[in-house]
Amino acid sequence: MEYTDIIDVLDNTHDAVYDTLTVPEHLRNIIKQISRVNTYETGVLAKGQVESENFENFKKLTKMASDDELLSLLNNKNKTVAVYAAVGLLNRKPELLEELFQKFLNLKFKVHTRNGCIFEDQSPAEPLYRDYYRSLNFNELQTDSKLRKLDSLIIYHSDSPESLLREAFRYRVYPKNFIKRIEILAFKNHSISAIDYLNKWVKGDYSNLLQKEFISMIENDSLAVNKKKYLAELLSFNNVKNKEFIIRYLKKDTISSDDTEIIWKLNDNGVFDGEYPIK
Repeated sequence: MEYTDIIDVLDNTHDAVYDTLTVPEHLRNIIKQISRVNTYETGVLAKGQVESENFENFKKLTKMASDDELLSLLNNKNKTVAVYAAVGLLNRKPELLEELFQKFLNLKFKVHTRNGCIFEDQSPAEPLYRDYYRSLNFNELQTDSKLRKLDSLIIYHSDSPESLLREAFRYRVYPKNFIKRIEILAFKNHSISAIDYLNKWVKGDYSNLLQKEFISMIENDSLAVNKKKYLAELLSFNNVKNKEFIIRYLKKDTISSDDTEIIWKLNDNGVFDGEYPIK
Protein backbone atom coordinates (compact mmCIF):
# COMPACT_ATOMS: atom_id res chain seq x y z
CA MET A 1 0.00 0.00 0.00
CA GLU A 2 1.28 3.46 -0.90
CA TYR A 3 1.58 6.06 1.86
CA THR A 4 -0.86 8.29 0.02
CA ASP A 5 -3.53 5.62 0.45
CA ILE A 6 -3.55 6.36 4.17
CA ILE A 7 -4.36 10.04 3.58
CA ASP A 8 -8.00 10.21 2.59
CA VAL A 9 -9.72 13.32 1.31
CA LEU A 10 -12.88 13.88 3.29
CA ASP A 11 -16.11 15.33 1.95
CA ASN A 12 -16.68 18.19 4.41
CA THR A 13 -14.00 20.50 2.99
CA HIS A 14 -11.80 20.47 -0.06
CA ASP A 15 -8.56 19.97 1.87
CA ALA A 16 -9.54 17.87 4.90
CA VAL A 17 -7.28 14.83 5.30
CA TYR A 18 -6.57 12.24 7.94
CA ASP A 19 -3.18 10.70 8.41
CA THR A 20 -3.03 7.53 10.51
CA LEU A 21 0.11 5.82 9.26
CA THR A 22 2.26 6.65 12.28
CA VAL A 23 -0.49 7.39 14.80
CA PRO A 24 -0.66 4.98 17.77
CA GLU A 25 -3.74 2.78 17.78
CA HIS A 26 -5.25 4.35 20.91
CA LEU A 27 -5.15 7.83 19.32
CA ARG A 28 -6.45 7.02 15.85
CA ASN A 29 -10.12 7.61 16.57
CA ILE A 30 -9.63 11.04 18.17
CA ILE A 31 -7.24 12.04 15.37
CA LYS A 32 -9.90 11.11 12.82
CA GLN A 33 -12.48 13.20 14.69
CA ILE A 34 -10.19 16.25 14.75
CA SER A 35 -9.37 15.74 11.08
CA ARG A 36 -13.03 15.45 10.12
CA VAL A 37 -13.86 18.85 11.64
CA ASN A 38 -10.63 20.16 10.08
CA THR A 39 -10.77 23.46 11.96
CA TYR A 40 -8.68 24.76 14.85
CA GLU A 41 -11.31 25.90 17.35
CA THR A 42 -10.28 27.99 20.33
CA GLY A 43 -13.17 26.93 22.54
CA VAL A 44 -14.85 30.34 22.41
CA LEU A 45 -18.50 29.71 21.58
CA ALA A 46 -20.54 31.59 19.01
CA LYS A 47 -24.03 32.77 19.87
CA GLY A 48 -26.29 29.74 20.07
CA GLN A 49 -23.37 27.30 19.99
CA VAL A 50 -23.53 24.71 22.76
CA GLU A 51 -20.15 23.09 22.29
CA SER A 52 -16.91 23.66 20.40
CA GLU A 53 -16.51 20.19 18.91
CA ASN A 54 -12.85 20.27 18.03
CA PHE A 55 -11.83 22.04 21.21
CA GLU A 56 -13.46 19.19 23.11
CA ASN A 57 -11.60 16.74 20.86
CA PHE A 58 -8.38 18.59 21.64
CA LYS A 59 -8.95 18.21 25.39
CA LYS A 60 -9.47 14.47 24.90
CA LEU A 61 -6.30 14.23 22.81
CA THR A 62 -4.15 15.90 25.47
CA LYS A 63 -5.49 13.52 28.12
CA MET A 64 -4.74 10.47 25.97
CA ALA A 65 -1.38 11.38 24.38
CA SER A 66 2.08 11.35 25.90
CA ASP A 67 4.63 14.09 25.30
CA ASP A 68 6.40 11.96 22.70
CA GLU A 69 3.12 11.21 20.94
CA LEU A 70 2.22 14.89 20.75
CA LEU A 71 5.71 15.57 19.43
CA SER A 72 5.22 13.04 16.63
CA LEU A 73 1.84 14.59 15.75
CA LEU A 74 3.54 17.90 14.94
CA ASN A 75 4.25 16.39 11.52
CA ASN A 76 0.76 15.00 10.94
CA LYS A 77 -0.53 15.67 7.44
CA ASN A 78 -3.71 17.17 8.86
CA LYS A 79 -2.90 20.80 9.63
CA THR A 80 -5.40 21.06 12.47
CA VAL A 81 -3.99 17.99 14.20
CA ALA A 82 -0.47 19.42 13.96
CA VAL A 83 -1.47 22.75 15.51
CA TYR A 84 -3.46 21.14 18.33
CA ALA A 85 -0.48 18.87 19.05
CA ALA A 86 1.79 21.92 19.31
CA VAL A 87 -0.59 23.75 21.64
CA GLY A 88 -0.98 20.66 23.81
CA LEU A 89 2.77 20.14 23.98
CA LEU A 90 3.38 23.78 24.92
CA ASN A 91 0.89 23.48 27.78
CA ARG A 92 3.24 20.86 29.22
CA LYS A 93 6.59 22.15 28.00
CA PRO A 94 6.40 25.95 27.70
CA GLU A 95 10.17 26.09 27.24
CA LEU A 96 9.59 24.83 23.66
CA LEU A 97 7.63 27.95 22.69
CA GLU A 98 10.33 29.67 20.62
CA GLU A 99 11.35 26.46 18.83
CA LEU A 100 7.81 25.42 17.92
CA PHE A 101 6.73 28.93 16.98
CA GLN A 102 9.64 29.27 14.56
CA LYS A 103 8.93 25.83 13.10
CA PHE A 104 5.29 26.71 12.45
CA LEU A 105 6.14 30.21 11.21
CA ASN A 106 8.27 28.59 8.49
CA LEU A 107 5.41 26.41 7.24
CA LYS A 108 3.77 27.58 4.03
CA PHE A 109 0.25 26.26 4.54
CA LYS A 110 -2.75 27.88 6.23
CA VAL A 111 -4.98 26.32 8.86
CA HIS A 112 -8.74 26.85 9.15
CA THR A 113 -9.55 28.50 12.50
CA ARG A 114 -12.66 29.43 14.43
CA ASN A 115 -12.92 31.76 17.41
CA GLY A 116 -16.59 32.20 18.27
CA CYS A 117 -18.25 33.68 15.19
CA ILE A 118 -14.93 34.49 13.51
CA PHE A 119 -13.68 32.08 10.84
CA GLU A 120 -10.23 32.63 9.32
CA ASP A 121 -7.43 30.91 7.45
CA GLN A 122 -4.27 31.60 9.41
CA SER A 123 -0.60 30.77 9.52
CA PRO A 124 -0.21 27.74 11.81
CA ALA A 125 2.02 29.93 13.99
CA GLU A 126 -0.86 32.28 14.83
CA PRO A 127 -2.72 29.99 17.26
CA LEU A 128 0.55 29.44 19.13
CA TYR A 129 1.19 33.18 19.34
CA ARG A 130 -2.33 34.06 20.42
CA ASP A 131 -2.47 31.26 22.98
CA TYR A 132 0.66 32.60 24.67
CA TYR A 133 -0.36 36.24 24.22
CA ARG A 134 -3.66 35.59 26.00
CA SER A 135 -1.86 33.96 28.92
CA LEU A 136 -0.26 37.33 29.80
CA ASN A 137 -1.84 40.21 31.63
CA PHE A 138 -1.80 43.68 30.07
CA ASN A 139 1.19 44.89 32.08
CA GLU A 140 3.30 42.00 30.79
CA LEU A 141 2.72 42.65 27.08
CA GLN A 142 5.62 45.10 26.79
CA THR A 143 8.00 43.43 29.21
CA ASP A 144 7.63 39.67 28.73
CA SER A 145 10.88 38.33 27.26
CA LYS A 146 9.27 35.37 25.48
CA LEU A 147 6.71 37.56 23.73
CA ARG A 148 9.48 39.98 22.77
CA LYS A 149 11.37 37.08 21.18
CA LEU A 150 8.30 35.94 19.23
CA ASP A 151 7.77 39.49 17.98
CA SER A 152 11.39 39.66 16.84
CA LEU A 153 11.01 36.38 14.96
CA ILE A 154 7.91 37.77 13.25
CA ILE A 155 9.61 40.99 12.18
CA TYR A 156 12.71 39.29 10.78
CA HIS A 157 10.91 36.40 9.10
CA SER A 158 10.85 36.71 5.32
CA ASP A 159 7.13 36.05 4.94
CA SER A 160 5.24 36.82 8.15
CA PRO A 161 1.49 37.37 7.65
CA GLU A 162 0.17 40.89 8.17
CA SER A 163 -1.98 39.70 11.07
CA LEU A 164 1.13 38.64 13.04
CA LEU A 165 3.01 41.81 12.08
CA ARG A 166 0.09 43.80 13.44
CA GLU A 167 0.45 42.01 16.78
CA ALA A 168 4.23 42.46 16.83
CA PHE A 169 3.93 46.23 16.39
CA ARG A 170 0.92 46.78 18.64
CA TYR A 171 2.44 47.27 22.09
CA ARG A 172 6.13 47.66 21.42
CA VAL A 173 8.71 50.32 20.57
CA TYR A 174 11.77 48.73 18.99
CA PRO A 175 15.41 49.77 19.39
CA LYS A 176 17.21 51.54 16.55
CA ASN A 177 18.82 48.37 15.23
CA PHE A 178 15.34 47.21 14.12
CA ILE A 179 14.66 50.28 11.98
CA LYS A 180 16.31 49.06 8.77
CA ARG A 181 14.25 45.88 8.85
CA ILE A 182 11.07 47.84 9.55
CA GLU A 183 11.92 50.11 6.60
CA ILE A 184 12.02 47.05 4.34
CA LEU A 185 8.69 45.81 5.68
CA ALA A 186 7.10 49.22 5.15
CA PHE A 187 8.52 50.45 1.85
CA LYS A 188 9.47 47.25 0.03
CA ASN A 189 6.90 44.77 1.34
CA HIS A 190 4.26 47.49 1.89
CA SER A 191 3.22 46.13 5.28
CA ILE A 192 0.45 48.34 6.63
CA SER A 193 1.48 47.53 10.20
CA ALA A 194 5.09 48.58 9.58
CA ILE A 195 3.92 51.77 7.84
CA ASP A 196 1.69 52.60 10.81
CA TYR A 197 4.58 51.94 13.20
CA LEU A 198 6.94 54.33 11.41
CA ASN A 199 4.16 56.89 11.07
CA LYS A 200 3.52 56.76 14.80
CA TRP A 201 7.06 56.76 16.16
CA VAL A 202 9.46 58.27 13.58
CA LYS A 203 7.13 60.12 11.23
CA GLY A 204 9.45 63.04 10.53
CA ASP A 205 12.29 60.78 9.39
CA TYR A 206 10.17 59.17 6.67
CA SER A 207 7.78 61.95 5.70
CA ASN A 208 8.07 61.65 1.91
CA LEU A 209 8.08 57.85 1.81
CA LEU A 210 5.11 57.61 4.16
CA GLN A 211 3.07 60.06 2.09
CA LYS A 212 3.77 58.01 -1.04
CA GLU A 213 2.61 54.88 0.74
CA PHE A 214 -0.61 56.48 1.98
CA ILE A 215 -1.38 57.79 -1.52
CA SER A 216 -0.82 54.30 -2.94
CA MET A 217 -3.01 52.75 -0.25
CA ILE A 218 -5.82 55.23 -0.95
CA GLU A 219 -5.63 54.43 -4.65
CA ASN A 220 -5.54 50.65 -4.26
CA ASP A 221 -7.61 49.71 -1.20
CA SER A 222 -11.14 48.62 -2.03
CA LEU A 223 -12.72 49.47 1.34
CA ALA A 224 -14.04 52.99 1.86
CA VAL A 225 -13.39 52.88 5.60
CA ASN A 226 -9.71 52.14 4.95
CA LYS A 227 -9.45 54.88 2.33
CA LYS A 228 -10.81 57.38 4.84
CA LYS A 229 -8.27 56.30 7.45
CA TYR A 230 -5.37 56.63 5.00
CA LEU A 231 -6.65 60.01 3.79
CA ALA A 232 -6.70 61.28 7.37
CA GLU A 233 -3.10 60.13 7.80
CA LEU A 234 -2.06 61.79 4.53
CA LEU A 235 -3.71 65.05 5.58
CA SER A 236 -1.81 64.98 8.88
CA PHE A 237 1.39 65.88 6.97
CA ASN A 238 -0.05 69.33 6.09
CA ASN A 239 1.59 69.21 2.67
CA VAL A 240 0.14 71.49 -0.02
CA LYS A 241 1.98 69.43 -2.64
CA ASN A 242 -0.68 66.76 -2.10
CA LYS A 243 -3.49 69.19 -2.99
CA GLU A 244 -4.02 67.98 -6.56
CA PHE A 245 -4.23 64.33 -5.51
CA ILE A 246 -6.57 65.11 -2.60
CA ILE A 247 -9.00 67.09 -4.77
CA ARG A 248 -8.93 64.42 -7.47
CA TYR A 249 -9.69 61.74 -4.90
CA LEU A 250 -12.48 63.72 -3.20
CA LYS A 251 -14.21 64.22 -6.54
CA LYS A 252 -14.50 60.43 -6.78
CA ASP A 253 -15.23 59.76 -3.11
CA THR A 254 -17.26 62.70 -1.82
CA ILE A 255 -16.98 63.32 1.91
CA SER A 256 -19.94 64.04 4.15
CA SER A 257 -20.48 67.58 5.43
CA ASP A 258 -20.29 66.24 8.99
CA ASP A 259 -16.97 64.46 8.40
CA THR A 260 -15.15 67.09 10.43
CA GLU A 261 -12.01 65.00 10.98
CA ILE A 262 -11.27 65.29 7.26
CA ILE A 263 -12.68 68.76 6.57
CA TRP A 264 -10.69 70.45 9.35
CA LYS A 265 -7.44 69.20 7.85
CA LEU A 266 -8.09 70.21 4.24
CA ASN A 267 -7.11 73.88 4.62
CA ASP A 268 -3.71 72.94 6.02
CA ASN A 269 -3.11 70.99 2.81
CA GLY A 270 -4.07 73.88 0.54
CA VAL A 271 -7.58 72.61 -0.17
CA PHE A 272 -10.34 75.16 0.46
CA ASP A 273 -14.14 75.42 0.40
CA GLY A 274 -15.53 75.15 -3.11
CA GLU A 275 -12.61 73.08 -4.41
CA TYR A 276 -14.16 69.77 -3.40
CA PRO A 277 -17.72 68.38 -3.35
CA ILE A 278 -19.65 67.66 -0.14
CA LYS A 279 -22.58 65.31 0.26
